[in-house]
Amino acid sequence: MKKIILLLLMIFSVFTLSNSVSGKRVQVRGTASRELLPNTAKISLMLVTKNESLDKASKENAELFEKYKNLLKRTNTKYEKISSLSYSSSETYWWDRETKNKGEKEFKTSLSVEVTGLSFDSLKNFLSTLVENKIYKINRSVNGNHVFQINEQSKTGKDSYNKAISKFNELQRKLSSKGIAGNLKIAGYSNLEVNLETYENIKKTEQMVVHTIEVTTRDMKGIGNIINLAHSLKIGSTGVIEYDIDNKQKLEDELYENAYKEALKKAQTILNKTDLTLKNPVTITDNSQGAIRPYYSYYNSGYADYSPDILREKDEVFIGKAQENNIIINPQKFNFSKTVYIEFEMD
Repeated sequence: MKKIILLLLMIFSVFTLSNSVSGKRVQVRGTASRELLPNTAKISLMLVTKNESLDKASKENAELFEKYKNLLKRTNTKYEKISSLSYSSSETYWWDRETKNKGEKEFKTSLSVEVTGLSFDSLKNFLSTLVENKIYKINRSVNGNHVFQINEQSKTGKDSYNKAISKFNELQRKLSSKGIAGNLKIAGYSNLEVNLETYENIKKTEQMVVHTIEVTTRDMKGIGNIINLAHSLKIGSTGVIEYDIDNKQKLEDELYENAYKEALKKAQTILNKTDLTLKNPVTITDNSQGAIRPYYSYYNSGYADYSPDILREKDEVFIGKAQENNIIINPQKFNFSKTVYIEFEMD
């Protein structure tokens, strides 16, 4: 009996380190795998439109969607369906600096008036007369004379000058009528252009509509064109493709069955070298990495950068841009496997 057990251990070590014989039981491992291309692909896209009006932003979003579907049709790009994943709207705002009275200007005439021979007793009446004429500032020159400014502004240089001279003559007349001794003379003159433009911070708002869609296709050769056409229209993409396999449950069942057959074959091969016979399995342990699920691949994503001009362009423009973008997607095969440990009784 010891010779038989020793022989079993030697044979078992040739097949796999995971297989073992203990008493009247033998444990073997079975693995089955299959490499498959995906049957379907899903691409998520984001249609983003902006406008001052929510109604217009929504309308343009719908028009952009129809334009995209029309481009798919015109280029014979096949797809199973287009699903709407989400639809939302929001308001954004920012502050913009706007110019008021743009281009407007006037001319300002300044007369520098010097007063000589003004006595101390007449100074009070002199100053009150200036205030009545909205002149509030007067200076003393180095030679002791009084100096003040007469400023007038108008649309033309000539008109502003005439208004300043008229004000000077009127002021001279008033001072004379009050018996204020002294002489008024124009000591200086300037006529400058004045910019009337002003700036104001204005709050501006914009309505944004975001429609997220998912394109499902079974044409693995056309995935790149689905993405290229979207990018040519400035439709955003996530950069992720979700692949899936048909009949996943059937595939799992077949892999488990093949893994069991492989384990059974190993056990029978081991016992063929002995006088023992194989009985029914006692335990079966699944050592697989979960169920078969969709898997993913990645590409260079695109940002949504919508402009209303897109809706006015001819389809040929975007078909040409799609050919220039030239994102090529070649789905790779994916390996699926199942591993089981089975313990059989022996006689």
